[in-house]
Amino acid sequence: MKQSPDRKVMYIRDPVHGSIRLSGLQEELIKTVEVQRLSFIHQLGTTFQSYPGAHGMRLSHALGVSHLAGFIGEHVLEGADRTEEEKDGVIRLLQSAGMLHDIGHTPWSHTLEPLYIELYGKDHMELVADIITGATRFDIQGTGSIPGILGRHGVDPQAVADLVCSRFRGPRYLQQVIFGEVDADMLDYLQRDFYFTGVAFGHIEMDRIITTMKVADDSIVFLTKGHEAIRDFLFARLQMYATVYLHRKTRIVDMMLLAASRRSILELREIPEFYLMTDDQVLSFLERGSEDPWVREMAWRIKYRQKLFTQVFRIDAATLDDSDISFLNAIGSTGRNPGQRARALGLKLAETAGVDPRFILVDMPLEAVKVSEERFTRMDIRYVDGSGEIIPIEELDPPFAEYLSKARPNRNYLTVCCCPTIKDKVGQACEDLFHMAAMPLFPRE
Repeated sequence: MKQSPDRKVMYIRDPVHGSIRLSGLQEELIKTVEVQRLSFIHQLGTTFQSYPGAHGMRLSHALGVSHLAGFIGEHVLEGADRTEEEKDGVIRLLQSAGMLHDIGHTPWSHTLEPLYIELYGKDHMELVADIITGATRFDIQGTGSIPGILGRHGVDPQAVADLVCSRFRGPRYLQQVIFGEVDADMLDYLQRDFYFTGVAFGHIEMDRIITTMKVADDSIVFLTKGHEAIRDFLFARLQMYATVYLHRKTRIVDMMLLAASRRSILELREIPEFYLMTDDQVLSFLERGSEDPWVREMAWRIKYRQKLFTQVFRIDAATLDDSDISFLNAIGSTGRNPGQRARALGLKLAETAGVDPRFILVDMPLEAVKVSEERFTRMDIRYVDGSGEIIPIEELDPPFAEYLSKARPNRNYLTVCCCPTIKDKVGQACEDLFHMAAMPLFPRE
C-alpha cells in the first residue's frame, strides 16, 4: 500500500504476530481515545483468576485483527479484477473494521455485557456502529474523531459499521474476513489467548489457513489441502471454550461480578453509563463506592480472590434429555430469558435451603456462549478441489462435521455455586429440588 513519503512508519512489536507495520490509517486510529480505552479492558475478562497470565488487553487484540484482516484481504485480492487503488481501498476498509470492532465493549469484556443488553435492549456492537458513523460518541474528553479519520483516508464509516455488525451489503467474502466461520477475529483471539493463558493444545497454522483461502461464488472457500489446518483450528476453538473461556472458577467469578454489578448498576443506579468505564474503574467503585455493603464485600472477594464462591451442583449437558429441560423450565417458569430463569432458580434454592439468596448463584454456561460467540454453531465452511468443484465440509469430512454438530463448548448445562459457608445446605437443597435430574460435582464425604 502507498504511504506518504513524509510519514515516519510506525512499527509495533506484538507477542503473537511479531513486528507489525502500521499504515497511516491504522496509526491514526490506534491513537484515538476510543481505541486507547481498550488498553484497560481485559481481553479475557476475569480469566486471570484461573490463569494468572491472562492479562492481555483488548487493544492488542484490535491491533491483531486489523493486521490479519489486511493480510487476508491482500491475499484473497491477488489476481482480482480490480485496480491497485481499488485494492488499497478494500484493505483500508478491512483494517478499519478490524481495529474498531471492539471499541464499544463493556468493562470486563463479555462478563458485564448482559447488563448492557438489559439496559438498552441491544448488544455492544450497535454502539460500536454508532461511534464509527458519528451517530453517538462517548462522554469522554477527546472522543469523536473516528468518522473524520476514516473520511480523510477514503473509507466510508457506514461500510465499516456494517462490516462490524455483520450487515455489509458488499461482497460477501469481505464480510467473512471480519466475521465469518474462519475470520481475522477468531484467528487472532485464539492465538492471543493461547499465548496469555499458556495452554498447550492451541497450535494453529495461521499462515496455512490464510494461504489456502480463495474467493469463489463471492465467498471465501479453502483449498482442500488446507483442511487439516481448519480441523485443528475448529478443534482448538472448542477446547478453548471447554477449558479456558468457560472454566469452572472463571464462570464463578464472572457470576459474582455480574451479580454485584447488576445490584449496583441496574437496581441502585449508582453508575450511569457504566459502559464508558474501564475494568478497574468499575471494580474499584463496587469495592469502595457502592452504598450496599453486600456489593462492596462481593467486589472485595473478587478483587483479592478471597472467599470465592464454590460450585456445589451441576446438570451435565452430555446427559441432558427433554424431561430434564422441561423440569428446569418449569421451576424457572417466571423468567422470560435464561438469566431470569437462573435467578428464579436461585431464589427457589435459597428458600429450600433457608439461606440468603444473595449468596447463591445459578449459571447456564451454554447460554453465555450465545452472548460472547454467536458464531460457534456455524459450520458453513466450503472447499474447492483441483477441478474447481465446491465441496462443503460435510461432504469432505463427514465424521468430523458430525462431531462438530454435536460437540458442546461446555460440559455443564446448569451449575449452582454459593458462599463456602453454606455449601452443605445448598448442596442438600439442590438434591431435594432437582432429584435425579442433576449430578453432584463433588460427592459427599
